[in-house]
Amino acid sequence: MRLRVEYRVGPELRFLGNLDMMRLMQRSLRRASIPFALSQGFNPHIKLSMGTVLPVGLWGEKEYFDIELAEDIGIKDFVERMNDVFPPPVLINECNEILNDEPALMKIINAASYKFFVRKSSLDLDLWKDEFTAKDSLVIRSRGKKKDRDKDLRPGIFKVTVQKCHNFDIMEIWSSTGMPLNVRYDELLETMVLTGLDKKNIIDVFRSGNYIKEGLKYFTPMKR
Repeated sequence: MRLRVEYRVGPELRFLGNLDMMRLMQRSLRRASIPFALSQGFNPHIKLSMGTVLPVGLWGEKEYFDIELAEDIGIKDFVERMNDVFPPPVLINECNEILNDEPALMKIINAASYKFFVRKSSLDLDLWKDEFTAKDSLVIRSRGKKKDRDKDLRPGIFKVTVQKCHNFDIMEIWSSTGMPLNVRYDELLETMVLTGLDKKNIIDVFRSGNYIKEGLKYFTPMKR
Protein backbone atom coordinates (compact mmCIF):
# COMPACT_ATOMS: atom_id res chain seq x y z
CA MET A 1 0.00 0.00 0.00
CA ARG A 2 1.39 3.39 -1.01
CA LEU A 3 0.08 6.69 0.32
CA ARG A 4 0.55 10.29 -0.79
CA VAL A 5 0.23 12.81 2.03
CA GLU A 6 -0.33 16.56 1.97
CA TYR A 7 0.69 18.27 5.21
CA ARG A 8 1.22 21.69 6.73
CA VAL A 9 4.40 22.92 8.46
CA GLY A 10 3.66 25.91 10.68
CA PRO A 11 5.87 28.99 11.14
CA GLU A 12 7.23 27.64 14.42
CA LEU A 13 9.32 25.14 12.40
CA ARG A 14 10.48 27.52 9.67
CA PHE A 15 14.15 26.94 10.58
CA LEU A 16 13.94 23.15 10.46
CA GLY A 17 16.25 21.74 7.79
CA ASN A 18 15.29 19.05 5.28
CA LEU A 19 17.17 16.25 7.10
CA ASP A 20 15.55 17.28 10.38
CA MET A 21 12.13 17.16 8.71
CA MET A 22 12.91 13.69 7.39
CA ARG A 23 13.86 12.53 10.88
CA LEU A 24 10.68 14.09 12.31
CA MET A 25 8.59 12.09 9.83
CA GLN A 26 10.46 8.84 10.54
CA ARG A 27 10.13 9.20 14.31
CA SER A 28 6.45 10.08 13.99
CA LEU A 29 5.82 6.98 11.89
CA ARG A 30 7.43 4.86 14.59
CA ARG A 31 5.59 6.58 17.44
CA ALA A 32 2.29 6.12 15.64
CA SER A 33 3.05 2.40 15.12
CA ILE A 34 2.51 2.71 11.38
CA PRO A 35 3.39 -0.56 9.55
CA PHE A 36 5.84 1.08 7.16
CA ALA A 37 7.80 -0.90 4.57
CA LEU A 38 11.58 -1.14 4.72
CA SER A 39 14.10 -1.27 1.91
CA GLN A 40 16.26 -4.34 1.34
CA GLY A 41 19.98 -4.61 2.03
CA PHE A 42 22.43 -4.19 4.90
CA ASN A 43 21.07 -0.78 5.92
CA PRO A 44 17.28 -0.95 5.56
CA HIS A 45 15.42 2.34 5.73
CA ILE A 46 11.78 3.43 5.74
CA LYS A 47 10.37 3.72 2.22
CA LEU A 48 9.58 7.40 2.69
CA SER A 49 9.94 9.88 -0.16
CA MET A 50 9.75 13.58 0.59
CA GLY A 51 8.61 16.20 -1.91
CA THR A 52 10.57 19.28 -2.91
CA VAL A 53 12.79 20.68 -0.18
CA LEU A 54 11.19 23.45 1.90
CA PRO A 55 13.82 26.22 2.14
CA VAL A 56 15.11 26.96 5.64
CA GLY A 57 13.36 30.09 6.91
CA LEU A 58 10.03 29.30 5.25
CA TRP A 59 6.95 27.47 6.42
CA GLY A 60 4.57 25.64 4.11
CA GLU A 61 0.82 25.20 3.75
CA LYS A 62 0.88 22.32 1.23
CA GLU A 63 3.92 20.07 1.47
CA TYR A 64 4.01 16.41 0.43
CA PHE A 65 5.51 13.01 1.10
CA ASP A 66 4.93 9.45 -0.14
CA ILE A 67 5.07 6.47 2.20
CA GLU A 68 4.98 2.78 1.38
CA LEU A 69 3.32 0.51 3.94
CA ALA A 70 4.00 -3.15 4.62
CA GLU A 71 0.29 -3.82 5.11
CA ASP A 72 -2.96 -2.09 4.31
CA ILE A 73 -4.51 0.23 6.89
CA GLY A 74 -7.40 2.65 6.63
CA ILE A 75 -6.49 6.11 5.36
CA LYS A 76 -8.54 7.76 8.12
CA ASP A 77 -6.74 5.63 10.72
CA PHE A 78 -3.35 6.61 9.26
CA VAL A 79 -4.17 10.34 9.35
CA GLU A 80 -5.53 10.23 12.91
CA ARG A 81 -2.56 8.26 14.25
CA MET A 82 -0.02 10.54 12.58
CA ASN A 83 -1.73 13.78 13.63
CA ASP A 84 -1.86 12.48 17.22
CA VAL A 85 1.94 12.21 17.39
CA PHE A 86 3.01 15.13 15.19
CA PRO A 87 4.20 18.28 16.99
CA PRO A 88 1.45 20.96 16.80
CA PRO A 89 3.00 22.92 13.88
CA VAL A 90 2.70 19.83 11.63
CA LEU A 91 -0.70 18.60 10.47
CA ILE A 92 -1.87 16.32 7.67
CA ASN A 93 -4.36 18.08 5.40
CA GLU A 94 -5.17 15.19 3.08
CA CYS A 95 -4.10 11.64 2.29
CA ASN A 96 -4.78 9.42 -0.74
CA GLU A 97 -3.75 5.94 -1.81
CA ILE A 98 -1.66 5.95 -5.01
CA LEU A 99 -0.50 3.27 -7.42
CA ASN A 100 2.83 1.59 -6.79
CA ASP A 101 4.14 2.82 -10.15
CA GLU A 102 3.13 6.45 -9.57
CA PRO A 103 6.20 8.65 -10.27
CA ALA A 104 8.01 10.14 -7.28
CA LEU A 105 7.06 13.63 -6.14
CA MET A 106 10.45 15.06 -7.05
CA LYS A 107 9.90 13.95 -10.65
CA ILE A 108 6.43 15.42 -11.13
CA ILE A 109 6.40 18.65 -9.11
CA ASN A 110 7.62 21.42 -11.42
CA ALA A 111 6.14 24.59 -9.90
CA ALA A 112 5.69 26.25 -6.53
CA SER A 113 3.89 29.30 -5.19
CA TYR A 114 5.06 31.69 -2.48
CA LYS A 115 3.01 34.24 -0.57
CA PHE A 116 4.69 37.43 0.63
CA PHE A 117 3.03 39.61 3.26
CA VAL A 118 4.21 43.11 2.41
CA ARG A 119 3.87 46.16 4.67
CA LYS A 120 2.13 49.05 2.95
CA SER A 121 4.56 51.73 1.79
CA SER A 122 5.02 54.31 -0.93
CA LEU A 123 5.64 51.46 -3.39
CA ASP A 124 2.54 50.62 -5.44
CA LEU A 125 2.64 46.81 -5.60
CA ASP A 126 0.26 46.66 -8.56
CA LEU A 127 2.55 48.96 -10.55
CA TRP A 128 5.63 47.03 -9.39
CA LYS A 129 3.99 43.75 -10.44
CA ASP A 130 3.21 45.10 -13.92
CA GLU A 131 6.77 46.34 -14.41
CA PHE A 132 8.24 43.13 -12.96
CA THR A 133 6.25 40.80 -15.23
CA ALA A 134 6.84 43.03 -18.28
CA LYS A 135 10.61 42.53 -18.12
CA ASP A 136 12.14 40.33 -20.80
CA SER A 137 14.85 39.05 -18.47
CA LEU A 138 15.67 38.97 -14.76
CA VAL A 139 19.34 38.02 -14.55
CA ILE A 140 21.12 37.39 -11.25
CA ARG A 141 24.10 35.35 -10.06
CA SER A 142 23.06 31.76 -9.45
CA ARG A 143 22.97 30.50 -5.87
CA GLY A 144 22.43 26.86 -6.79
CA LYS A 145 24.94 24.16 -7.74
CA LYS A 146 26.36 26.31 -10.54
CA LYS A 147 27.27 29.22 -8.30
CA ASP A 148 28.40 32.58 -9.63
CA ARG A 149 26.96 31.99 -13.10
CA ASP A 150 24.44 34.34 -14.64
CA LYS A 151 20.93 32.95 -14.40
CA ASP A 152 17.81 34.39 -16.04
CA LEU A 153 14.81 33.74 -13.78
CA ARG A 154 12.24 35.35 -16.07
CA PRO A 155 11.28 32.17 -18.01
CA GLY A 156 10.64 30.47 -14.66
CA ILE A 157 8.33 33.12 -13.18
CA PHE A 158 4.85 32.17 -14.34
CA LYS A 159 2.40 34.41 -12.55
CA VAL A 160 2.23 37.23 -9.97
CA THR A 161 -0.91 38.38 -8.14
CA VAL A 162 -1.51 41.10 -5.53
CA GLN A 163 -4.26 41.04 -2.91
CA LYS A 164 -4.92 44.30 -1.06
CA CYS A 165 -5.57 44.02 2.68
CA HIS A 166 -6.11 46.61 5.42
CA ASN A 167 -2.66 46.76 7.05
CA PHE A 168 -0.60 44.88 4.47
CA ASP A 169 -0.76 43.42 0.96
CA ILE A 170 -0.32 39.79 -0.07
CA MET A 171 1.72 39.08 -3.16
CA GLU A 172 1.77 35.53 -4.54
CA ILE A 173 4.33 34.37 -7.08
CA TRP A 174 4.24 31.09 -9.02
CA SER A 175 7.64 29.90 -10.26
CA SER A 176 9.35 26.83 -11.71
CA THR A 177 11.14 24.14 -9.71
CA GLY A 178 13.44 21.34 -10.78
CA MET A 179 14.59 20.99 -14.37
CA PRO A 180 15.15 22.70 -16.73
CA LEU A 181 15.01 25.87 -14.57
CA ASN A 182 14.92 25.78 -10.81
CA VAL A 183 13.99 29.15 -9.31
CA ARG A 184 15.31 29.12 -5.75
CA TYR A 185 13.47 31.13 -3.14
CA ASP A 186 16.55 33.17 -2.20
CA GLU A 187 17.17 33.96 -5.87
CA LEU A 188 13.55 35.05 -6.29
CA LEU A 189 13.78 37.28 -3.22
CA GLU A 190 17.03 38.85 -4.47
CA THR A 191 15.40 39.60 -7.83
CA MET A 192 12.42 41.24 -6.11
CA VAL A 193 14.72 43.48 -4.08
CA LEU A 194 16.80 44.42 -7.12
CA THR A 195 13.62 45.53 -8.91
CA GLY A 196 12.54 47.90 -6.15
CA LEU A 197 10.92 45.95 -3.32
CA ASP A 198 12.33 46.86 0.10
CA LYS A 199 13.18 43.65 1.95
CA LYS A 200 12.43 45.37 5.29
CA ASN A 201 8.78 45.66 4.24
CA ILE A 202 8.32 41.91 3.87
CA ILE A 203 6.54 40.91 7.08
CA ASP A 204 6.32 37.18 6.40
CA VAL A 205 6.62 34.67 3.57
CA PHE A 206 5.64 31.05 3.16
CA ARG A 207 5.34 28.46 0.42
CA SER A 208 1.64 28.28 -0.33
CA GLY A 209 1.75 25.31 -2.68
CA ASN A 210 3.59 22.78 -4.84
CA TYR A 211 2.17 21.96 -8.24
CA ILE A 212 2.31 19.95 -11.42
CA LYS A 213 2.12 22.58 -14.16
CA GLU A 214 0.74 21.41 -17.48
CA GLY A 215 0.43 24.27 -19.94
CA LEU A 216 -1.47 27.04 -18.16
CA LYS A 217 -3.06 24.69 -15.63
CA TYR A 218 -1.79 23.85 -12.13
CA PHE A 219 -2.61 20.59 -10.38
CA THR A 220 -1.64 19.52 -6.87
CA PRO A 221 -0.02 16.07 -6.58
CA MET A 222 -3.27 15.00 -4.88
CA LYS A 223 -5.61 16.16 -7.66
CA ARG A 224 -3.78 15.33 -10.86
